[in-house]
Amino acid sequence: MSSFEGYHPLLTPSFRFDWLTQFKLKNVAALTSQDLATAADWVNATMHATMNRTALTWGIERRQTHKLMGWGGFTDLEIPAHRCALQVVGPKFTPTDQEEILRRLIAFGHDELQLTKLTLVDDHRLAKTALTAVGFQYEDQQWIWRAQH
Repeated sequence: MSSFEGYHPLLTPSFRFDWLTQFKLKNVAALTSQDLATAADWVNATMHATMNRTALTWGIERRQTHKLMGWGGFTDLEIPAHRCALQVVGPKFTPTDQEEILRRLIAFGHDELQLTKLTLVDDHRLAKTALTAVGFQYEDQQWIWRAQH
């Protein structure tokens, strides 16, 4: 696919991943602890990176409540090298939620983008049990997932 435009929404049993532009700006601002103008700039920059194929970021909504719970996706995308950084941010995600979200992102990255190496960004927010359950390993002071051949 020449652009990432069709890569939304993504679904799991509990969550819907969609472009940040699909959520109310006031909800994005509240989640990111930003004022409306700063949140709008952040959403625009995030979507610009997505359209330029250097990142893929989705808002993550709990399907049952339709509440924006966090965001996540891929940054520093190096598609020809099959690697990128992965980020999941959500202050109220349980370890079980984190595992479900990580499994979906890993499957998408591997199956759709042919990514074979993911390096976790900002790992202090995620449970080690969720990370190891989906195949991340702690190496050189960072969490890394590699495709099994």
